[in-house]
Amino acid sequence: MTVPERAQKDSNMTVEVKVLTLNVWGIPGISKDREARMEAIVQQLVTGNEEYDFVFLQEVWSKADYTFIASKVNKVLPYSHTFYSGFTGSGLCVLSRSPITEVHYHRFALNGYPHKLLHGDWWGGKGVALCRTTRHGIPMLLATTHFHAEYNPQEDEYVHHRLTQAFETSELIRFAKKTEEVLICAGDFNCTPTDFAYRMVKFYAGLVDSYTDSPCKTPGSCGETNQTPANSYTNVKTLITNPSGNRIDYIFYQASSSHKVKTKLCDQPWPQRVPQRDFSFSDHEAVRAVLTITPVKDEDAAENITELQAQTDALLEGAAVCEQGLKKVACNRRLYLTLAGLVLGLELAYLAVLSLDLSLGALMGLSVLSMVGMLVLAYLLHMGTVFSHLEYSGVQAARLAIKCHLEKLTERNAQVEQERKHSSSFIK
Repeated sequence: MTVPERAQKDSNMTVEVKVLTLNVWGIPGISKDREARMEAIVQQLVTGNEEYDFVFLQEVWSKADYTFIASKVNKVLPYSHTFYSGFTGSGLCVLSRSPITEVHYHRFALNGYPHKLLHGDWWGGKGVALCRTTRHGIPMLLATTHFHAEYNPQEDEYVHHRLTQAFETSELIRFAKKTEEVLICAGDFNCTPTDFAYRMVKFYAGLVDSYTDSPCKTPGSCGETNQTPANSYTNVKTLITNPSGNRIDYIFYQASSSHKVKTKLCDQPWPQRVPQRDFSFSDHEAVRAVLTITPVKDEDAAENITELQAQTDALLEGAAVCEQGLKKVACNRRLYLTLAGLVLGLELAYLAVLSLDLSLGALMGLSVLSMVGMLVLAYLLHMGTVFSHLEYSGVQAARLAIKCHLEKLTERNAQVEQERKHSSSFIK
């Protein structure tokens, strides 16, 4: 049963907050066993051994699925919000035991290409979703997101898109979070801990990864959450080159000016299969984090030293990715316009053919081809002009913002180094 906020523990006491994140893989008509899995997810949230304070879900692409989930879990998670965006919706929703008082959604400037229908990221209008709430008397900012997927690790055409998404997420957190708020940020980041996007979010936004912060870890595991060997939806071919899977789903946190946060536990609490069924809850594993939140005592109130070098390294790497991204945008623009020129040449050839003595059937066939060609020409011109300019603007905006932050960090690094030398000379 949900505990009323007014009856909860005093804010001066140490409290625990339990969080769950799961990419539910809810693509209507494509995701296998979708309806049965949604029912199983609801059952796990309602009747499972754990009661969660906050649940973050990704890929809830169907409005009916969201309505079903929110209505069925309302006894334990009475407050919920879904975020509309794009053509199919953002797929993001938040379930909470505490009232959600404010919401905001930021749509990413870059998110794939409209003609990549099988990828579908562009159509979803992905972004970052924010909610404000209060739990145990502690003001909290909740954030969830879903970055662009990496469809081809050998030749990742979306690398600059994911970089801008990581940077925008970090910027939004830095601007939105109030000093008195505890931040919890969770979701499917589609990047492993070795990827630049992970480092950008962790170091530039100043977040703590609850898995690496957890004192207990499963032996022989690195917390993999996707394409794991035990998951029923994992393609066995992927296990040849990556037998353990990838850790791409995270629960991050950031403490506040008045409260410290520490991870008590971060694991994957749900069974590998839906009970009495032969399939998993999703193609991702659910991730749970139990966070201990403690008031800051006067003696603990010393200012934390930001990891300036880690931030600098992350931004420098981001700047390099932006430079490569701008070259990629220019290359794509030339390709689209070149193809548009070829199609235009075919259209002109069609006009010349009309003067020839052709049968009615041949003329009708050429007319249909010409109509298709005109549609293709219009699309290629759009991609080579309007869309390419938008893509360029998105990458360039991130590059210039990164440059601005790097200049400030360089000044701060120099200042810290000067203070360190001064302190050393004073001790001597």
